[in-house]
Amino acid sequence: MAAYINRTVSMIGGDSQLRVNDTRTDNSPLQIFVKAKKKINDIFGEIEVYVKETVDFMQTLQNDRNVINAEEVENIQSYIDRVHGIRDVLKRDHMKVAFFGRTSNGKSTVINAMLRDKILPSGIGHTTNCFLQVEGSENGESYLMTEGSNKKQSVESVGQLGHALCKEKLCESNLVRIFWPKEKCLLLRDDVVFVDSPGVDVTPNLDEWIDKHCLDADVFVLVANAESTLMVTEKNFFHKVSKKLSKPNIFILNNRWDASASEPEFLDEVRAQHQERAVEFLARELKVYSLKDADDRIFFISAKETLQAQCISKSAVKTKFEQHSQRGKHIATEIRQTLDEVLNRAQRIRIEQLAVQKEVNDKLNYTEDQLGLVTKEMKEKIHRVVEDVEQRVSKALNAEIRRLSSLVNDFNVRFHAEPLVLNVYKRELHSYVESGLGSNLRAQLSSVLASNMESSQREMTNRMACLLPENKQQLCLNILPRREPFEVLYRLNCENLCADFHEDLEFRFSWASRVAISSIVSQGTMGGLIIAGFMLKTVGWRLIAVTGAIYGSLYLYERLTWTNRAKEREFKRQYVAHATKKLRLIVDLTSANCSHQVQQELSSTFARLCHLVDESNTEMNSELQKITETLRSLETAVTNAKVLRNKANYLANELELFDAAYIKSLN
Repeated sequence: MAAYINRTVSMIGGDSQLRVNDTRTDNSPLQIFVKAKKKINDIFGEIEVYVKETVDFMQTLQNDRNVINAEEVENIQSYIDRVHGIRDVLKRDHMKVAFFGRTSNGKSTVINAMLRDKILPSGIGHTTNCFLQVEGSENGESYLMTEGSNKKQSVESVGQLGHALCKEKLCESNLVRIFWPKEKCLLLRDDVVFVDSPGVDVTPNLDEWIDKHCLDADVFVLVANAESTLMVTEKNFFHKVSKKLSKPNIFILNNRWDASASEPEFLDEVRAQHQERAVEFLARELKVYSLKDADDRIFFISAKETLQAQCISKSAVKTKFEQHSQRGKHIATEIRQTLDEVLNRAQRIRIEQLAVQKEVNDKLNYTEDQLGLVTKEMKEKIHRVVEDVEQRVSKALNAEIRRLSSLVNDFNVRFHAEPLVLNVYKRELHSYVESGLGSNLRAQLSSVLASNMESSQREMTNRMACLLPENKQQLCLNILPRREPFEVLYRLNCENLCADFHEDLEFRFSWASRVAISSIVSQGTMGGLIIAGFMLKTVGWRLIAVTGAIYGSLYLYERLTWTNRAKEREFKRQYVAHATKKLRLIVDLTSANCSHQVQQELSSTFARLCHLVDESNTEMNSELQKITETLRSLETAVTNAKVLRNKANYLANELELFDAAYIKSLN
């Protein structure tokens, strides 16, 4: 049952003035509503700030679909308008109590009694013909304002008010706002607003009344005449109110209960009948209360007995604030649940990212360590291959130099001793020797060198492929294939090498004695005669003649056989001797050049493989940086989510404390 407000007013007579006790205490029961309103406004102010903070937090994570989805963001954003709407409703500074009933049921009298001052015209001859709203005046003046006008009409007394209302030609649905000094009425000081209405039996247009004046009412008081039962017009009005408002806060006040005292033997029976019918109306017809709650909302008062200002403050607190408190707790709970999900996802992703970070970091360290070991091994491997190539080329070239005479003898271009023709012959011979040596070297070395090269490159590729992720291993394998097998270039350049070759094709007798005789004869005729005389005396002329005949025959033979063919053989002999000497000078240079080609090929292959591994390491470093940033973001998200979740718990607890202090204590 709604608790009573223990504030008593004694009605002395029909039109007599009310005795007003202005004593006001800080623990006025109506202060419950004021305090509750301030408290829940403060809480919803915090909720509004909290929702905005949560939306900002959600928006910072909106790009990370793994942590939060768009639906959750939109859902949280929708709470901004909801909370804002609730705050707009709660910002009203007053508690609105609307009185309804049939004409002359004493609505104005009841309001005057509750205000402990005769503010509204009442009694015989006074009928309210429009809506009157009594509220406290901030400036201590008493005045009224009609609907659609901002003009303040001064009112100093009840009689003047009644006269002013009579002058105004107002429709029954119009509203006249009466401002009365707060210091004259305790209820007005507590921000209570009373609405007096025309009788519900004066017009059938009840929907307009409800839409204009009832939708924001906190308490509805049906003032019924205890001398009769509830009428259809009264019930019909509240049926319409119940359709407009989900659960209106209704009290039924049976006025003029003293009229039943003339037959005291039937008093309890009549009271029980009124109570039963009123409960039936609230519980079974309107279906807004249980039988027990409905029973607590029926009151009987009399103008001759003490009237208690009942059923306003605490019931208004329950009606006005309970629903908003529940909605606030629902919002806090929904946000907390969303934050719990975000927190769980963020923590799960954080654990996953930490595992990925460890895996990538271990892989990077392993790759760098293995790259250092493989680089060292491959350098040693390249060095061994280069030395082997150098030795093979040197050995093969020396062998070819030893067989150079065979190569030159196979040169079958027509020879002629004429200088011009001979120069052409030499150029062609240079080219032939260079080509032949190169061809022979390739025949001996190409397959071996290519096999060693391919084997070394394959070993490099296989070793380096192990250091690459699977998606890049194919790139590593694509480095190895070549359109043509690797081939060493043997740069002999015989034309330049033998450019200083000068042939000697003059006829010379081959016997050494010819040289001696020539030297003697060359010293003069006298010397020759002395030698001839000496030999004649020593050996005799016959021996000299025979010797001379033999010598002459040999000379003649050689001279006759000194043909173009002999000159060619002599030329080739001289060329082989000269070329052999020159080629031996470049054996080391040529083998070093060939080994350098092999070294360059292997080094370039290994460099490309290293570049792939370096790219992979760079990508892993970039991935680690991204993971670090993601972890930092997730840690921030986890921290903020925990803070916001705890704040949701705090706000829900604040609303629980509010319910315990202002709502549950009323039950």
